[in-house]
Amino acid sequence: MLRDFFPYSNIGARIYGGSFVNEFCFVKSFDFGNDLNELIPNVNSFLLENGYKAIDIGEVNKEGYEYSSHPVYLSPHPYLPEFVLSIHREPFSKSQTDYIINELKKFRDERDWKQFHNPKDLAIALSIESNELLELFLWKNYEDANKEKIKEELADVLSYALLIAEKYDINVEEIILEKIQKNKEKYPIAKAKGIAKKYDEL
Repeated sequence: MLRDFFPYSNIGARIYGGSFVNEFCFVKSFDFGNDLNELIPNVNSFLLENGYKAIDIGEVNKEGYEYSSHPVYLSPHPYLPEFVLSIHREPFSKSQTDYIINELKKFRDERDWKQFHNPKDLAIALSIESNELLELFLWKNYEDANKEKIKEELADVLSYALLIAEKYDINVEEIILEKIQKNKEKYPIAKAKGIAKKYDEL
């Protein structure tokens, strides 16, 4: 749902039929119809489906045809015959990583692939995709590697890594920050700066 998995990019916003004003504000347009009695049910259908409170038509400003109740705002488009629904991201919205994992799971479940996604096979798939990423650099300088293909293979690697984390209910942000802290202790700046050696060789 939009409320739980607020999109963080225009690609994500388009899944919900909208776009961004900025990274904190999702917007979606609605045809005005003949009057508010046609508009509001369509808007409310979208709001309720995505975990937001419905708009009471009695609360709509009858002069400016505007509605405002944080985080939801509705107002007429300044020059097009449509209304714009704006939803501001709330502090409790889940992280971008959670949102991406949710989209991966939705893609998987729509195709009934969960049955194949056990941790072992996900780890094997991650390794295979890592090697396909590595192959892009074979016999060439890294500057000559195809960036578009790198993006595709890297997306596959990251997707499988995130699905493994989801299987074990692992918080990705948390484990990366914990690992950074451990590495800070293993590689103190005074010993490791500018040196490409393993910590036990410093």
